[in-house]
Amino acid sequence: MPGFREIQQQEAEQIAAGWKSMVGMIEHLSAGRPVQPVQPTIMCRPGEEQYGTLPVDVSLYCGADYSYSGGTFASGGLLFTAAAMAAGAAYHANQRRKAEEASRPQWRPWGRFPAIITNRRVLLMIEQWSSYELEHLLMIEPSPMQYSVALHFEGSYPIMLRGPWVPWATVTLCGAMFGKPWPPGFVPPPELQGIGGPAPQTPQQELPPGP
Repeated sequence: MPGFREIQQQEAEQIAAGWKSMVGMIEHLSAGRPVQPVQPTIMCRPGEEQYGTLPVDVSLYCGADYSYSGGTFASGGLLFTAAAMAAGAAYHANQRRKAEEASRPQWRPWGRFPAIITNRRVLLMIEQWSSYELEHLLMIEPSPMQYSVALHFEGSYPIMLRGPWVPWATVTLCGAMFGKPWPPGFVPPPELQGIGGPAPQTPQQELPPGP
């Protein structure tokens, strides 16, 4: 079983490899060359090309069903009872507020799953393969410096993919859809405007704010 340092080293190697592959794909697309498919590991549809397989951490932008119910019991003298009820009311109001905040739409971690990207869809292995059709994609929000991308599909909760190979997958998907490394109107961060540059350190685990 690998130790902590070995795991860190493996993660650093994956980050460096994913970043290098992203830079190579940016250069490839900027030269006007199309994305090249790989040997498929799934039964592709007619005209479908597979580009790669990668592990991703998935989050959903959605609400949650949180509810709070509570009561206060107090016995004793009138003053004691009044003070206890006032303290209880303040406590329950605070708990209700927390429950309301927790139920609001926000990015919620879903888990780590294998993903496959093709020129037609993004597939996630969540108990069974789930397909997100690119023809239903409304918006793509790349965050290469955070190793993440948010995908907004019609009729589905927005999903966020995160991992060392997600920047490469983002550029690859954009290349398949738009023939360019980035979606229309997106301005890449300064570190990528010149193409190249070293991979940033492992991003913090906090999720970026939702839409």
